[in-house]
Amino acid sequence: MNRNRRIRRISIIITIFCLTVIFFRFQEKWETKKVLQDASGELKVHFMDTGQSESILIQSGGKNMLIDGGTNATGGKVVEYLRKKGITYLDYVVGTHGHEDHIGGIDAVLYNFEVGELFLPKQTYGTHTYRDIRETAQAKQIPITVPKWKEVRTLGKVKMMFLAPNPNKIYEDVNDSSLILRISNGKHSFLFCGDISKTLEKELSEKDVYLKSDVLKLNHHGSSDTNSMKFLKAVSPEYAVVCCAEGNPFGHPHKSVLKRVKKRKIKLFRTDEQGTIILTSDGKKLMSNVKPIRENL
Repeated sequence: MNRNRRIRRISIIITIFCLTVIFFRFQEKWETKKVLQDASGELKVHFMDTGQSESILIQSGGKNMLIDGGTNATGGKVVEYLRKKGITYLDYVVGTHGHEDHIGGIDAVLYNFEVGELFLPKQTYGTHTYRDIRETAQAKQIPITVPKWKEVRTLGKVKMMFLAPNPNKIYEDVNDSSLILRISNGKHSFLFCGDISKTLEKELSEKDVYLKSDVLKLNHHGSSDTNSMKFLKAVSPEYAVVCCAEGNPFGHPHKSVLKRVKKRKIKLFRTDEQGTIILTSDGKKLMSNVKPIRENL
């Protein structure tokens, strides 16, 4: 009898412990959702057509942020686009990771515009392109920040949270050091994960953060080594955008990814077929400058 009581007591203790862990994990995930729900205002996101590279302009309340800057060759195109939009000052510039197709044009951006703050991952990259960015930032006295886990910033009335990779870990694949951002105006949200692989997707999905977003920038240009079904389910976007070049040698976006996107009934935009994609939330509706790809509907 005593043995049965002990077993019951142990079972009760284990059950209470498990429920407590689940409660706090749910509470933490809910808190990461609540933080970005407390935002408002118009949110406009420009997925620029920079070929086989990425550069994304985000605007809200007269404030501007740039995520990545294209390649060394397309940096001038990014600068030209920003000037055509009447931009003279960028509150934030984010270099997601060290590869040239994401940060190559950032030094041109830093040189041609006033910039409030530059975000880079902790993991450095030993290339001339990476060094050029840091040297240009230092020459223009632009502060360089390594964002903290779940660090929150504002852009106008819009809020964004850095869901950065583990800052204490060196990733063998530089793609997995990508800075990750979720941005919201309370009504609509966007998720940007750079070039992370399925390994990082799994790591991110298992963290106590809220990933669900209306728009997902497909990871690694729609590469087959990422955009897993599990991750797409966790984010559950209504729309996805893939940034890549027409006829690129990597086969981006990969057929397997397109199948998963279609199976999840996600509406797709492609810069290789549609040029620059602009998505705008006025706090009520989410609008686009072009319609999603028909064959993916």
